[in-house]
Amino acid sequence: MQSDIRYLHEADLAIAKEVVSICEKYGLRYYMLGGTMLGAIRHKGFIPWDDDMDLGMPRKDYERFLEVAPKELPSMMKIINYKTDKDYHYYITRIQDLETKVVETRYEHEGGETCASIDLFPLDGSPNNFLLRKMFYFRVMAHRAMMALHYKNGIDPDRKRGIWERLAISLLTMLPTEKMFDAYRQKQKIDYILKKYDMATSKVSGNIMGAYRIKEMVPTEWYGDGAFYSFENLKLHGLKEYDKYLSHLYGDYMSVPPVDSRKVHFKIVEIHGKKVEE
Repeated sequence: MQSDIRYLHEADLAIAKEVVSICEKYGLRYYMLGGTMLGAIRHKGFIPWDDDMDLGMPRKDYERFLEVAPKELPSMMKIINYKTDKDYHYYITRIQDLETKVVETRYEHEGGETCASIDLFPLDGSPNNFLLRKMFYFRVMAHRAMMALHYKNGIDPDRKRGIWERLAISLLTMLPTEKMFDAYRQKQKIDYILKKYDMATSKVSGNIMGAYRIKEMVPTEWYGDGAFYSFENLKLHGLKEYDKYLSHLYGDYMSVPPVDSRKVHFKIVEIHGKKVEE
């Protein structure tokens, strides 16, 4: 394996460039999310140890992108999500570089390889009533939990969780949850619930299927019309109120975290048919 992630950065940028080109051609909106938005502000590009990219699209733009992108992407790139591949572990979409092979660290123990990719998330709204919004969150997170328990070997043991969540996971993972819960069915239910609420009419919107879950549901006005920010050799679109968003997710986001809290998602294996030595 190669510890130097420059190759993954290059692959991710090439994918992002194609995604942005399609968005511009069809007038689709997108925003940098999470660590990608943070990287744009703090590093003017990738967080040095980060090896993926996160982009989000309002639901209508996301669905339109999924319609047009297969014919627009170059032959070495491919869209994958739970609708295109029933064995795919996630609800969200990834755009893959088929010529760059990686191992996903959280599933490394299972063996097998996947492709370098960037993540594409739908951005959805939520009920404007406070109590209904809480119920909405509960429903989505319940189905997300059942989906995760089907893939229990990939549950991140290092994620910060409350005591009751840790206890529930400890107990449930002792059961044959991979047989108890149909992951594909849970993804279908999540999709049905999320599509009910449009960003345009919601006070609170975002990416509840992201790493920070409910925390990524923020005031819709923070997205606004957005703005362009430098990201490596590209100009990418991000949230208008990036300071409020990043402060909400990360606190003092301009401070670099300690080495032991920096996560790596992928290990590169092969580039254009050539194996990468350890």
